[in-house]
Amino acid sequence: MSRRRDVQRFDRWADSYDRHWMQRRIFEPVQRAVLDLAEDEIPRPRAILDVGCGTGRLLQSASARFPGAELVGVDPAPEMVRQAKLRAGDISAMGFQLASAEELPFPDQHFDLVFSTLTFHHWADQRKAVAEVGRVLAPSGRWLLADFLATGLMRYVRRLLRMRRFPERESLKAMLAPAGLAVVTERKVPGLHGQVAVLAIGRPD
Repeated sequence: MSRRRDVQRFDRWADSYDRHWMQRRIFEPVQRAVLDLAEDEIPRPRAILDVGCGTGRLLQSASARFPGAELVGVDPAPEMVRQAKLRAGDISAMGFQLASAEELPFPDQHFDLVFSTLTFHHWADQRKAVAEVGRVLAPSGRWLLADFLATGLMRYVRRLLRMRRFPERESLKAMLAPAGLAVVTERKVPGLHGQVAVLAIGRPD
């Protein structure tokens, strides 16, 4: 699917996105797992970025867990950004911008935590986006990447169906290395049959 068609699909979905059955069954368990691991890895972050923020649900939950942190979300779909701003209301520490993972409009080493929950497989140029995340991530920061990972039987399904945006671990490792990043911790999301993992990615000591 092309970037333009992907964005158009999410724009159409924006008004009803928060009411979709996947929120309760998939997105909420994934977001809880991301926040739990984030608390363990970086207990007191100064700034948090959500790449592919949708309507901003994850950052709203993060605001309760990390009071005082700067909370920023980006999404390439204009209607998703509009909905996120409406949901945020007058929460001054939370801001949303129209931007893609491949071109993050932020200074180097600004964020202690970067989230991407079930969005990595939508990134059009994953290698470029990984480099951008590495650029904006603080030296001791963590990128919490949650997505479907091609392991076990899914590796062969991925190859058969040419699902290149769902990387195998070795291909992900190859993307991370040029940015000086590596997986430092991994957790499976409870209740999803081991199909979704949360990876804490950072700069190895």
